[in-house]
Amino acid sequence: MFKNVTPREAYAAYMLGSLFVDVRENIGADAKTVDVNQIITLPFSELDKRLGELPPNRPVVVVSNVGNRGREAAKLLQARGYADVANMEGGVAAWELEGLPVRTPA
Repeated sequence: MFKNVTPREAYAAYMLGSLFVDVRENIGADAKTVDVNQIITLPFSELDKRLGELPPNRPVVVVSNVGNRGREAAKLLQARGYADVANMEGGVAAWELEGLPVRTPA
């Protein structure tokens, strides 16, 4: 079973080497995202066919708007053999509310 983590727990996981995977669809130009260096944007609708872009032995934290799509993505990743997967509860919205770094993509 994948883990659900708070934004602060997700940030701690990032500091320990976890890769963030943003699974949001149609991210607008003015949409905020978590401001971390190790993040891959991989829309949920493309996740299954683009799994090869994710390192199989690295911990992954899935990021979505509020966490719902993230849960589905975490389930999919686990079903495809990714052992260390976490879903960030509350998504980008909760991350920002916690005062963690966000940015607007250029």
